[in-house]
Amino acid sequence: MIYDKLERIGLYYSAIPHLEELAEELKSIDLSTIEAGTYYTKKSGIKYMVQEYSTAMSKQPEVHAEYMDVQIVLDGNERFQAFRAIDSLPDSFSKADDIGFFDIEDGVDFPLRKNTFIIVFPYEPHTPGLSLGNQENIRKIVAKIPFN
Repeated sequence: MIYDKLERIGLYYSAIPHLEELAEELKSIDLSTIEAGTYYTKKSGIKYMVQEYSTAMSKQPEVHAEYMDVQIVLDGNERFQAFRAIDSLPDSFSKADDIGFFDIEDGVDFPLRKNTFIIVFPYEPHTPGLSLGNQENIRKIVAKIPFN
């Protein structure tokens, strides 16, 4: 997992293929007016979604096997909970959707605020979209970068 300020994302370009492409694509569009939905980068077709939702007090942790999550907060504040990496996927794992859910404890909380980002690697359970105390409306980018 990587957690940092958006202004420092360039530090990770050499370590994460397609991250620079994603960042450059996002710089080229007006993120304040782009509608919620699913988009793809022009060069490699990296999928990214503009999501809008309200934070929740609790949610079930999720995990992926094929894709890294790159989550960038555009507006609002949320609590992102991360857990130590796992060795095997939960029974609920859907290969088609690259997601599984399960119960796990002892997570570490990270405040995701405007202009921060977090990158979660496959087999790293996480719970995005949690409340920092009061329910808030969130607007963020969630990109799916293949991990091979």
